[in-house]
Amino acid sequence: MRTASLNRQAGVVMVIALIALLLLSLIGTTAMRSSTITERIAGNLRDQDLAFQAAEAGLREAEEFIESLTTLALFDNSGGLYDTGFAPDVYTAWPADARAYNNTTFGVLKYVATAPQYMIEIRGTVDESVNSSINLSGGYGVSTGTGEIYVFKIHARGVGASGTSQVILRTNYAKRF
Repeated sequence: MRTASLNRQAGVVMVIALIALLLLSLIGTTAMRSSTITERIAGNLRDQDLAFQAAEAGLREAEEFIESLTTLALFDNSGGLYDTGFAPDVYTAWPADARAYNNTTFGVLKYVATAPQYMIEIRGTVDESVNSSINLSGGYGVSTGTGEIYVFKIHARGVGASGTSQVILRTNYAKRF
């Protein structure tokens, strides 16, 4: 009688051990899945950050381009340079003729899938004497002088390392001619 009791107990221990093993396997699988999702989130955030940095680099190059201008003759509605009212809607479709980023100083190009691009539109002129509430001092691009102040709208597009993340930034920049 004692032998039959021991055999039944050994079977119960085996069932309990199998259930415990199954639970540990489920916990391990869930932990692996959770860490995989976390890694994907981190990768996507990095890709988005690279796209943002690329777009920022495009904005800075566009500002440098505007500072180098001596005339507005280049704004002929092609090559990413548009006169007032002729710029395409960049949120619908990015223009094929946008200007490509070509500054290799900052090393942005080695981290992203495609080079940043930008387009510039002339928005018009600003008369400081009429509207003194506009702050055009302190790094907004207006150089000293007495000529007309032109305001430009800059759109820059950056793409991340995978090519699936995209950031479009927009800013205004002014220059006195």
